[in-house]
Amino acid sequence: MPSRPHKPALREGTGRGGGVVNVPAAQGGSVPTPAERANLSQAERAALALAEGRPGQEISLEQAFLVAALDFRQTLRVLVAAVVPRFADWCFVDLLDGDGIPRRVEVAHADPAKASLAQEMRSISFGPGWATPAAQAIRDHAPRLFRELSNQRELSNELMLWATHDERHLGVLRAIHPNSLLAVPLIARDRAIGALTLIRSTTLPPFAEGDLAFAEAVGVPAALALDNARWFQAEKAARNAAEEQADRERHGRIEAEREALHLRRLESVASSLSSILPPHGIARVAVENGLSALQPSSATVVSVTPGGDYLELLHQEGWPDDLVLEQRRMRSDAPALVAEAWRIQTAIWLSRPEALAQTYPNAVEHARRVGDQAWAAVPLRVDGRTVGALELGFPHPRELDAGERRFLLAVAQQIAQALERARLRGQVS
Repeated sequence: MPSRPHKPALREGTGRGGGVVNVPAAQGGSVPTPAERANLSQAERAALALAEGRPGQEISLEQAFLVAALDFRQTLRVLVAAVVPRFADWCFVDLLDGDGIPRRVEVAHADPAKASLAQEMRSISFGPGWATPAAQAIRDHAPRLFRELSNQRELSNELMLWATHDERHLGVLRAIHPNSLLAVPLIARDRAIGALTLIRSTTLPPFAEGDLAFAEAVGVPAALALDNARWFQAEKAARNAAEEQADRERHGRIEAEREALHLRRLESVASSLSSILPPHGIARVAVENGLSALQPSSATVVSVTPGGDYLELLHQEGWPDDLVLEQRRMRSDAPALVAEAWRIQTAIWLSRPEALAQTYPNAVEHARRVGDQAWAAVPLRVDGRTVGALELGFPHPRELDAGERRFLLAVAQQIAQALERARLRGQVS
């Protein structure tokens, strides 16, 4: 039957619990020498015990929670290690969520063969009106102890009905074969944050009053450690969210400033190209006044000759002198990206040398001589015709974003229109 509230006392009951955590054996790794251990602080020795451990090694429960260092999952592991399997066969930890509804955050069991039962118990979600021992303990801050006063090996069906919410919950509890069950509230800073439920089956004798007192005493540091870990976790998440928001705002400002710069550059190019310029001047103005904003290491502008067999170099920056002399007038099928962009009449975006080698292997030698590591090449189109092409190279691997690509395409459009105007003026004259 449910017990009355009483002040917890840290003492052992019928099952050996104690205010300690047993640390499992280490799984490999280097072991400090005795001399090295002697130089460690108490906290460092405790941390080492949790990290490496040896059979039978124990540290105080309070020290174990301290070593957990605000790590929520590690804090849960410390709590479970304090009670399973030496004190209980099953351990459930339920914590209140933001809406005040208990949520199961941990299920531990002593028998590996019971893994499927543990998964089923973990999947059972609390409802706001549940009257299970854990829910009652949370509501009135009082512990609950369920056991048979007779010599029955398991809790009676009546008690299990009292301790469960529905048929599914009852079926899982029956499969555990409990001989006793206790639930204690987890109180931190004078408020209930959840509950600890412990079950013994046939492997240990039923819980006694002393065991209930011990469970309450275990719950005191556990509740504070869990509350601290959750607060730290929430504060860290809020800080990360604030930093992400600040990063987004900073990125937004940078994007806005860059878009404004691109707009000013486009206006400058448009203004410069409105005057009468020869094709070579058009290409030079567009590169120097506009495309320099992208900080390329090389820039090439070509126009197609009337027959379409050759591409004439209108402006070039960043090529070695011998390459400029070789390709001042290149064939339209030349192994260069600028010629490829003219041939396929489609923009080419390559962010690293590997992409160039896979996609356009014939252009690798040309790129090697220039020394670029990323490329963008676009055709110059006007009135449905491709009148030339533009290529930019960059000194490091680089992925142009959507804004940069739009800017490059806009400049290419201005160049194409200016070249067409120059062609028409030549025909008139």
